[in-house]
Amino acid sequence: MEDIKETAWDHIYGEKTATFSTSEKKWIREIQRLHEEYPGEVDIRHVNNDGSILVQLPADWFRIRPKKKSNLSAEQIAASKARLELARQKRLEDLRKADAAVETTEGGSK
Repeated sequence: MEDIKETAWDHIYGEKTATFSTSEKKWIREIQRLHEEYPGEVDIRHVNNDGSILVQLPADWFRIRPKKKSNLSAEQIAASKARLELARQKRLEDLRKADAAVETTEGGSK
């Protein structure tokens, strides 16, 4: 049952805070980021052994928005793929250079 990921938002009408619980990594990371930015408003109540989290947040933070749709042409998609690949190659090259610099300063190879 470890593959089941659940997120729940519980709010009582008229209350200023709501309870949010999740086992989804993307929301856990977002809650941790928000807690660092707004420690007085994001109250992490409990972190379970499985990593899931229970939090109290301002109720007016809750929003439902449909995902934005994009209508890209084939040319725009190809250009985007090319930019992403170029960025990936640059990132890999930067990592290789950083590894080489570490090996040089350590005086040997790994």
